[in-house]
Amino acid sequence: MTLASFEAVNPLPLAAQMWNASREAARRLFEVVDAEPAVKETGDKNVEITSSMSLQISNLSFSYPTQSIPALQEISFRVPTGKSVAIVGPSGAGKSTIANLLLRFWDYDEGEITLGVESLKALNQDDVRKKVALVSQSSYFFNTSIRENLRLARRSITQEELEAAAQLAQIHEFIANLPRGYDTLIGEQGLRLSGGERQRLAIARALLKNAPILIFDEPTANLDPLIEKEVLTTLFKAMRGKTSLLITHRLLGLENMDEILVMDDGQIVQRGTHEQLLTQEGLYLHLWDLQNQILNNENKFSTTEL
Repeated sequence: MTLASFEAVNPLPLAAQMWNASREAARRLFEVVDAEPAVKETGDKNVEITSSMSLQISNLSFSYPTQSIPALQEISFRVPTGKSVAIVGPSGAGKSTIANLLLRFWDYDEGEITLGVESLKALNQDDVRKKVALVSQSSYFFNTSIRENLRLARRSITQEELEAAAQLAQIHEFIANLPRGYDTLIGEQGLRLSGGERQRLAIARALLKNAPILIFDEPTANLDPLIEKEVLTTLFKAMRGKTSLLITHRLLGLENMDEILVMDDGQIVQRGTHEQLLTQEGLYLHLWDLQNQILNNENKFSTTEL
């Protein structure tokens, strides 16, 4: 009994340490739960999801609460149904802020965003996110099968729909050659897949959502040039017939876009097609020359190594 009593007492110091850590974790969780949401739900319209929808932004201005300098200043552009627009510019130009506002992660006070014929604020947040499919540079994957990660887009999908989306995203053959196919576990954040495979899987998931608007936010960031080229080929195939927005700082493949918007300091400073912008003196031409200079230096370095 004496020895057993020591066994009961020994864990008490560790329990005290764990109690302090657990109490601090609980405090942080309650801070999140009690925080006022950045977007207050005011929309109550439930609009039927259609296969086509235009996007229009008019005189949009926005500032983050912790910053005095506006992230966006009187932005206006339109993406017609089935067309594709690229937004390019240096880091901090405000490109990703547009995506955050479209998905209602933040609310705007000045200007207007319209999906189809409805104001973004007239729609509830869940309805907005059903209309928009996002592929970012850090799409999240859970430690489960490829099938379950794809079903996050839409629970009631058939095997035929899974395979059709995977084929369009050029990843079906890779999945089919795995020992367990679509039931293969991919690890936390998809760590068992390469960067290019994760991005193609994210594209397949976005296509399965069957949303009328596609947003690609730096989808090829941190990929090597060969994989980047393959993913871009997949992206441009996925965009066909969809209202698409490509946000990127890399000027690769942009000749496939219907229009390019060049942003700097929260403003649109140039707009036009790839061919038109290359004939103008401005930021786009500067970024194009800088990118080609970097690519040439990389090629020289690779040749020297060989």
